[in-house]
Amino acid sequence: MVKALAKVAKGQGSTVVAVNRPLCSLSTLVRKPKRFSEMFSAARIEDIGENLRLFSPKYFLHDQIAQHAGALEWLNVAALRHSYRYLAARLGISEKAPLVWYYDPQQGYVTRLFPDSFCVYEIYDSLNDIWGRPRPRADALEMKWRSKVDLLLTTSRKLFDRYSPHYRNALPFGNGLDRDAFNKFCDEAVKPHPDIVKIPGPRIGYAGNISERLDWGLIKGMARLRPEWSFVFVGRVGGVDCEQIAQDYPNIRFPGEYRYEEVPAIVKGFDVGIMPYFDNDFFRHSNPLKFYEFAAAGIRSVSSNMEELTGFSQAIVVICRNEADLWIEQIEGFLAKREIPVVAIGKDIARQFLWEEMNALVLSQIERIVLAGNA
Repeated sequence: MVKALAKVAKGQGSTVVAVNRPLCSLSTLVRKPKRFSEMFSAARIEDIGENLRLFSPKYFLHDQIAQHAGALEWLNVAALRHSYRYLAARLGISEKAPLVWYYDPQQGYVTRLFPDSFCVYEIYDSLNDIWGRPRPRADALEMKWRSKVDLLLTTSRKLFDRYSPHYRNALPFGNGLDRDAFNKFCDEAVKPHPDIVKIPGPRIGYAGNISERLDWGLIKGMARLRPEWSFVFVGRVGGVDCEQIAQDYPNIRFPGEYRYEEVPAIVKGFDVGIMPYFDNDFFRHSNPLKFYEFAAAGIRSVSSNMEELTGFSQAIVVICRNEADLWIEQIEGFLAKREIPVVAIGKDIARQFLWEEMNALVLSQIERIVLAGNA
């Protein structure tokens, strides 16, 4: 998304700078000791794409600690203002009040950096934890910074309905693919990846982060019911004992992590895609990127309860309660239709959610709000 934003912004004469979470000496020494030496050098500025830089500043104290004391938070703000002056000098930026765009309520203090800045807050996921439980501190911070936000963006309509009444301006932003990724997923010249094809079919697949976000009880239940199917999980593993799972369930496969450029070929090796997340108040507010990848590749998918997906044709995606027998029934229905292509349906859906067009809409919305405020 950020790379697409940078391309669109370039056409308007603007530069996009993605900002790493700032380093502080205490937390860096404890949590990121390999980066501690950076505390004694100038802040890093890296070119990571067309019209896109990555900036790694420093601040006084980790924001999780500083947020509990106003004076400490102001010291952080002062340190970041100083870092911005360094960044502006290096890049030749003359803007004194750059647009500020943040994603987590804990980062809301960045709205104080430049009093005249236009501030965008994007709610990408529910503020609950992944188990669906409320996070009172996140809720309190979201409410604290509301008055500073000029435009709220949400990934799903459900998030929009929940939060938009509290903001001056709001837009249901959505999720999607950049044009390059879309073209690769749609490209018929991209063939299924050989590492996936060699796995016995039918292949029921997921490509993404493999973690405790996935409902492993559901997944294991399906594997027990259909030992002749291969349940394929491709991606980075975190917090899951894949070796033990594969030992207990030989038809659950973990081919490993691949470069994103290879994901279209990975996905095209699946017979059916799955998004087996937990059915709770976190994921019900979600709008998963995986769906748009599956759709662009012409792969039917089954998903846990995510309201955003109910608006799409059941020929391409079906929502299902997290009960293994029900998922098996839906997957079998899709497998029976493998000879009926849905490439055109999926491509038409994914084409409506391209980051370049979506970011252009956001920038035009910002321009409208600014002009209305100056009228």
